[in-house]
Amino acid sequence: MNITVNSSYKLNNNYNNIKNSRQNNQKNQSFTGISSAYDGFCNQVGVHVCRPVFNNRLIDKLGYLFRNSENAIKHFLAVGSAITSGMYVKQTLSNKDMDKDRKKTLAANQAFTFIISTIMAYTLDSKIKDWWKKKHEQYLKLSPEGCAVWDGMVKKNAEIAEKNKNLAKELQQPKWSIDDYIDKFGKNHVMDEDALAKLKIRSKGFGALRSILVFGFIYRFFVPLVVVKPTNWLCNWYLENKKKNEAAKQPVETNKAA
Repeated sequence: MNITVNSSYKLNNNYNNIKNSRQNNQKNQSFTGISSAYDGFCNQVGVHVCRPVFNNRLIDKLGYLFRNSENAIKHFLAVGSAITSGMYVKQTLSNKDMDKDRKKTLAANQAFTFIISTIMAYTLDSKIKDWWKKKHEQYLKLSPEGCAVWDGMVKKNAEIAEKNKNLAKELQQPKWSIDDYIDKFGKNHVMDEDALAKLKIRSKGFGALRSILVFGFIYRFFVPLVVVKPTNWLCNWYLENKKKNEAAKQPVETNKAA
């Protein structure tokens, strides 16, 4: 029996392997280049933007003011929005191509929009707080570690509530939040340090997610859609009526001068 070796198949196979290897190397090099450029961009933003914005006395004072807040994320979101709105107002008032009445009205509109949206965001965040706590519990109890710490917190808070019955209001001990309880007593329930660290991140992330979603929804979606258009309409209505009143007064003033 004669066995014929298909040399063309081997050559084609080797060629395809070399070709694929080169293509993969080119892709890896391209990805590495993009990744390096992205890392460099992020570093520059961190040095020239984030550091000046967050490394200052104002942010230090705000951090100290909100140090005991259950969820400080919402306060910093509001502060960030206040800074952005303030920049818009300043830019509007310094616009030389806009008439005086238009600048004042538009600036007032921008400030009014910020105030309304902030009140709405804080109100909605407070309204869904209890509902979100139930979702927080369900989320943590997806794991045995989460079940253990949550049940431990409930038991600890029940003990505190029992002690507070016989104490004056000013002497009563506050109940534990889940994040504070994990930080203080998590090691009593979760022995594995890596599992405990992941549990902390999951819990704090879920707690902050509520305010991020609420404030993001109000500031970026609801307000532009529902609040901005009516306030712009009021702004234009006010300016048009003002111009009509001024135009109506002009003939009277001209006749008096004559």
